[in-house]
Amino acid sequence: MGRTGWWSAKRAWQVVAAGLVVAAACYLLTAPVYQAESVCSGGGAVSPSGETVSEWDTCEPATSLLAAEAWSYVAGIVPPVLLAALPLAARGRAWTVLSVISAVCLVAYVLLGGFSVGLLFAPGALCAVVGATVRRPRPGTSPRAEQEAP
Repeated sequence: MGRTGWWSAKRAWQVVAAGLVVAAACYLLTAPVYQAESVCSGGGAVSPSGETVSEWDTCEPATSLLAAEAWSYVAGIVPPVLLAALPLAARGRAWTVLSVISAVCLVAYVLLGGFSVGLLFAPGALCAVVGATVRRPRPGTSPRAEQEAP
């Protein structure tokens, strides 16, 4: 037997929001988005063999945050994941309150981090806002029961 009344349109939007935020976090952790500070050779530099070396030939390639062990950046990616998952753990009145808190904090994260990683979390924040504004189903009612009534 499953939980009665757990799944609703509100919960579906919150699950989608959490999934989008987790997908953005996974992308940021595994994609080559991090480049350590390095010094590249200047354009037109000449190698010992006499050929011209462009400035990109001697730069280190970008790597993922996990491979670079950039834990300070990884710590900045964890809060939106926790915020998106917050309303999924609650029921009743706490569910509604945590939905609003989650949506507001995700939107703030997107706005404050907009010039770096914030925009990657925008689709999840938008779904969290929709999930927070959708009305919570009343206990004891289900959409199927209303449709089957004569």
